[in-house]
Amino acid sequence: MPIIVCGLNHKTAPLALREKVVFSPEKLSLYLNDLLTQENIQEAVILSTCNRSELYCDTDDVEKLMDWFCRQHQLSRAELEPVLYVYRERQAVEHIMQVACGLDSMVLGESQILGQMKNAFSESCAAGTIGTLFNRLFQQVFAVAKEVRTNTAIGACPVSVASAAVGLAKQLFPQLQTATVLVIGAGDTANLVLKHLSAHDISQLIIANRSQGNAVILAKNYGGKFISFEELPAALISADVVISATGSPAPIISKDMMKTVLAGRRNKIISIIDIAMPRDVEPSVSELFSVNLYSIDDLKAIIQQNLRGREHAAEKACEVIQQKSTEFMAWLTSLDMVATTIRVYRNQIEELCQAELAKAIRQLQRGEDPTQVLSSFAYAFTNKLLHTPSVQLRQAGTEGRFDILQLAQQLFALPQLETDSI
Repeated sequence: MPIIVCGLNHKTAPLALREKVVFSPEKLSLYLNDLLTQENIQEAVILSTCNRSELYCDTDDVEKLMDWFCRQHQLSRAELEPVLYVYRERQAVEHIMQVACGLDSMVLGESQILGQMKNAFSESCAAGTIGTLFNRLFQQVFAVAKEVRTNTAIGACPVSVASAAVGLAKQLFPQLQTATVLVIGAGDTANLVLKHLSAHDISQLIIANRSQGNAVILAKNYGGKFISFEELPAALISADVVISATGSPAPIISKDMMKTVLAGRRNKIISIIDIAMPRDVEPSVSELFSVNLYSIDDLKAIIQQNLRGREHAAEKACEVIQQKSTEFMAWLTSLDMVATTIRVYRNQIEELCQAELAKAIRQLQRGEDPTQVLSSFAYAFTNKLLHTPSVQLRQAGTEGRFDILQLAQQLFALPQLETDSI
């Protein structure tokens, strides 16, 4: 069956729509298992990040795949179809490789997406939705991503959503080291934010998270103070800059919460940079006076300023991807040819066998000696089975095509001949 990619990303869908079609990590195995209950879908991987939600499937029923996509998020085809893209076969393989290499990211060349794709593949393996085809495909994809990282400058001076968020914070608050900075979340993205903030020697750093765990470790590593979500309103009163990056399925900061917070800030401006997906901050918070609210899509201009000089590296990466996708499709085609050849050969043998078997049954029905009938059957079937290969091998020997004779030895697992003539 063909390889299909179906999804949407930051290029095709606005933030308000993207956050409606996030596949929750906690339910990923349920999504995968349900996907494979659909007819004609054999293997599947789901990749869902802040900038994309994509299905990678082994299927030839695109309509069923799109219907499933819409149904999971209770959206109509009319709402989603205009922003959905579908890639097939080689285009699908190239797209998956481009995503893994960071060529399709908002941040050209960012490396976080590769880890996210590896996690998505691992989840699919655990859910039992990976077979021979996708196992080979994704091993090739990961190898290509490694080669691109090693042999091109695509990852030089890395830019990420996290670094762009800190860059924006620096623009909004030039004396960032004197600011009170509140980071909400303790996952991979929050960790990257804290890493980039550490270069600015923040004097007052607060890390808020629903649970202690990793948040306490991050607070210790980066010289910050941990608070729980119950303490969040008080922290918002004192914060100058807030960067939020949790995995919460619902907003953490509501408009009502901010109204209460602003009453204690005395019109002091607060800048909130929300890089979570779905968003951590209700969009209506931007309507409040003295609040500057920025979303992940607002970072595009900053990111573009930091991408100069990467175009050549991206071209080199695309050349690698084209070559490797061609090699993969050649392997896939050869796999189909092998399967077809085996099936045709098996059918031929079956026809020979059935013809001789029918003759033997007629002889037995006439009362002929069973031993003689079986002996004749074996002799006739063996002769017919070997006739065509024998003719071809003799012809190859006459023409001096010893490579075919050597291949026949390998194909039929014959013992090595005690001769140097081949």
